[in-house]
Order: sequence, then structure tokens, then C-alpha cells
Amino acid sequence: MTLSKARRPVAVAALLGLLALALSVSTPTMADAKSKPTDGSGGPAIAHKAGGKKVDYSGPRPDAKLSRLGVDSGEPTIGVGNNGWVYTSAIQTNTRVIVLRSKDQGKTWEDVSPNIGGKNTHLLTLDPYTYVDNRLSDKDASRIYTIDLTVDCSIMSYSDDNGESWITNPLACGRPVNDHQTLFGGPPKTSAPVGFENLVYYCWNDVATSSCSKSTTGGVTWTPTGSPAFAGVDSSEGGGFCGGLHGHGFVDTKGNVYLPRSYCGRPFLAISKDEGLTWETVQINNKAGEGDSDPNVAVDEKGNIYYMWTGFDRLPYLATSTDGGKTWSKPMMVGAPGVNESNLPALDVGKPGHIALTYMGTDNGPNKPKYGRSCSEDDSCPADADYQDTTWNGYITVSYNALDKDPTFLTTTANDPKDPLLKGPCGPGRCTASGIFDFIDIVIGPDGSVWAPYVDECMLICVEGGPRMGKEGVVATLTNLKSMR
Repeated sequence: MTLSKARRPVAVAALLGLLALALSVSTPTMADAKSKPTDGSGGPAIAHKAGGKKVDYSGPRPDAKLSRLGVDSGEPTIGVGNNGWVYTSAIQTNTRVIVLRSKDQGKTWEDVSPNIGGKNTHLLTLDPYTYVDNRLSDKDASRIYTIDLTVDCSIMSYSDDNGESWITNPLACGRPVNDHQTLFGGPPKTSAPVGFENLVYYCWNDVATSSCSKSTTGGVTWTPTGSPAFAGVDSSEGGGFCGGLHGHGFVDTKGNVYLPRSYCGRPFLAISKDEGLTWETVQINNKAGEGDSDPNVAVDEKGNIYYMWTGFDRLPYLATSTDGGKTWSKPMMVGAPGVNESNLPALDVGKPGHIALTYMGTDNGPNKPKYGRSCSEDDSCPADADYQDTTWNGYITVSYNALDKDPTFLTTTANDPKDPLLKGPCGPGRCTASGIFDFIDIVIGPDGSVWAPYVDECMLICVEGGPRMGKEGVVATLTNLKSMR
């Protein structure tokens, strides 16, 4: 979450008292916890083109299978190991974060959080982040990371044995104060890693900049990379004070680093070819974003770049580059037919052209998209009160030919729209009126599967006249899917 929202209790003294790395063994508190019965989804995917026009499609149509974590959640991230096991983090109502693992494709989940003597070592945070590095030379190995913001720094743990034991680093940053972090990794470009083959990057918002640190030791030690990816002030045309908020980072197969952000409302991408020492920033398009929504970026094995963001009409857009970011395709509105508002875009890529997208979306919101202009220009933007009856779903989209001039998209919903994930406002920017907070996530597993976590704000009844009662973490995976790898 963001510092500007002032939602985080500041309690870091206990963490700062940790002075060295500590080896801890997890003692699950939810061992083999049974998830609730699988919910229905939106059914077989609808085939459509950019712009939301339905088309005929003769291939398999993916559907979603939803499993419940049985615990509270918020701001979820997810990762899949090379053995197919799935990991996600969940915020608990007492500001405790737990790491959950499923060994059976989401049927059951267990708590494998880092702990010492049965006590969770990552207690005080509202910014959890889980990342799984499975791009290793040993195709049977994976490293699982969990990192939690503590305002002055971050506390991070990693596991090389599927969450059974963890190494904990209480000072996993590079420079305080930091916020809204992203953790990601990939092969080195110029460095010689020690003890682990990939580099790990940690980027954050410190209001004045979007900055990064890197670890050449797999997360044991950290150093600032160099110049910030973005300054807090954009002096170019249309700029001004932009702060430091950014989206999730990515490292390609050649070791180039990518950090996306909505820079004063415009979709930008920072690219570093020297491990973050210097950055080149490129503007994807002048179709500005509404609010401070995180854009997302992913790069395939051939170096093709995919960039997703929320436009000023509050619809999801995708652009691609086949020349390293020098030029970009015309933005494609990738929302499903009928979607008139979206938020929290996320994407991942498998083999070239094979992408998976997700976003929170609605087809009954008060927003009336005006292509080519923002509702803020004529003060017609809906107020929170206008969303009283608006229901939101977790949309999942795949495409097998996203690099074509006229790609086809297949979209379903993670949940049954009759049982939505949220009722009320969700953005623009953060989903602050709910417990979803800053972002959702999607990953393509090593086996070509697709996984996406959400927050169900409508655990019991969220239809006409129904109350909003509690929230719960849920995870969706796609069935009837052609492998994305």
C-alpha cells in the first residue's frame, strides 16, 4: 500500500532489533487446512477482439476454477514453483502476514510462514509480497521469497526447500524510507553472483523517486543500483509532481531490467541495461491513466515487451514492442465485451505471443467511457456514492497470438458474476474502499498453467439488498487451457 494513504500502523522497533540473518523452520498453523468447496466461475471464455467485439472461436475455451484460502487477505501476489506448488501471501486482520502453500493445485492450503519457535517473524506489515524465482538452471529447483515493508526498511525471507525452512534478513532494502515495493529477479548482466545464480531486485517508492536496490547474493546483502528509475517530478510537457509509485518489475532473459509506472498519469517504462545503474525511460502512449493505478510489464524469451495499464476511460489497455521499447503497437483495449470500468491490471507472458491478463472489472458501473478524453475534463467522473449497486469480478484473459496485428482474446471471470468479489467503488487508482488495496497479480507457471489471486469482499451475499460481510483470499486457475509455455 502507499504511504500517502496513511493506512499503515508504524511499528518497526522490534524488527530493527534483529541484527543478523536468522535461520527459521516453519511450523504450519494451518497444516493441510481444507478449503471451502470450489466456487463456480464465469464459464467458458468469451472470444473477442480488441475493443470488446465478440468473434467465433473453434479452439478450447478456458474456464476458471476458484479455491478459497480460508483466511483474510489483501494486496495479493502469487508464484508457482518448478514442481507445480503454488505460493501466495495473505494479510490477516491483526496485521500479521502469512505465506500459504498448495501442493495439490489449490484444493488445500497450508501456512508455511517463516517463524522462530512457532512465532511468525513477519508480524507487522500491510505490504506483503511473494515472489518465486523458478528461472534456474536446475529445473527442479525454485527459490521462494516473501518480503514485508516496515517503512524504515523491509524484512525478507527466502526458502530453497519449498517453504519448509527459511533464511530471514531483517534489513532487506538499500535505503530507507521506502514504500509500495516490488521484488523480482533474473540473470545478471554484468555482475558475478555469489551463492545464487540470479540477481534479485527490490524497487520502491520514496515519494521523491522510484528507486531500486539489487542483491548479488540471493537476498543476503543489498546495495543501491544507481540512479533512480524515475524522479518524483516530471519536468517534461504535461508533467509535474508525480511521486514515486510504480508497478511490478521484470528482468528479461538477457538481464535487462524493466520498471513500469504511471508517470503523472501517463504510461511510462524505465529500462536498464546495466543492472539499474542507469535507466532509459520511454512513454508507451499518450492515452493517460486514471488515478495512480499500477501498470504492468512482462518480456518474453525473444525480447518482445508487453505493457498493460488502465486508460483514462477506466478500461484496460495493452501495447507491445518488438524492438526493445523503441516503438510500440497501437494500444489495444483488451476488456471483455460489456466491461465499462476496470482497475488493478496485471499480466504475465509465456512463450512469444502467449499472455495472461487479469483486472478487476464491472459491466454495471456508472462510468461512461469516452474514448479520447477523460471524464475529469468535464467533471463527469462518478463519485463513490454512485457505485452503491456496482459489482466487480476478477477477469482473466489469455491470448495465444498477442503479437499479431489483430489478436484474439479469450476472457472469463475467476468468480461467478452472480457471486461477485466486490460491491461498491474500486478506484480509480487504488481499490481503497475495500480490503483489496493496491494490486492483484497473475503468473504463468513453469508448466504453462495460469494462476491469479483475488480478495472476495462478498463472502456471504453481495447482491441486491445483501450485506458486505468480511473478506477472504481466493485463488483462481484456468482449466481447459492450451499450455502458455
